[in-house]
Amino acid sequence: MNSVDKRSKIRLKRISFSVAKKVPRRIVEDRGELAILHPMGPVYNPCYFDLHAGTGLFRGSHYHRSKTEIFYVISGLCLVRYVDVDTGENGLIQAQSGDMITIMPMCAHRMEAVKFCRGIEFSLEDVDYEADTTAYKFD
Repeated sequence: MNSVDKRSKIRLKRISFSVAKKVPRRIVEDRGELAILHPMGPVYNPCYFDLHAGTGLFRGSHYHRSKTEIFYVISGLCLVRYVDVDTGENGLIQAQSGDMITIMPMCAHRMEAVKFCRGIEFSLEDVDYEADTTAYKFD
């Protein structure tokens, strides 16, 4: 379910425990966890989200023309449905706590919780969300 071709417009990466300075990383100590999600360069529109599990409950169901979205799963378990709008490639990936999902432009996506999940979303581009977003109907 999680094997995604390197040419795909969606990527799933487990954020590792590392001391490297210029890569996303997780630091876990007795006092808690710190996740450094984008150590270099600006981020735009950072937001927190949560999602309950259940039939018909989801976030997304759209694609962006120019925006790359990055999601970090803080806790829980979710499924991300995706369709490459240009090629028709489609699939389903499972993401859990500590995973980072990068969704490139022109990749329709919809996130569903298997187990209540919390996350952070941000973008690397400053775009007009309304003008850049197109609804997409998943079957």
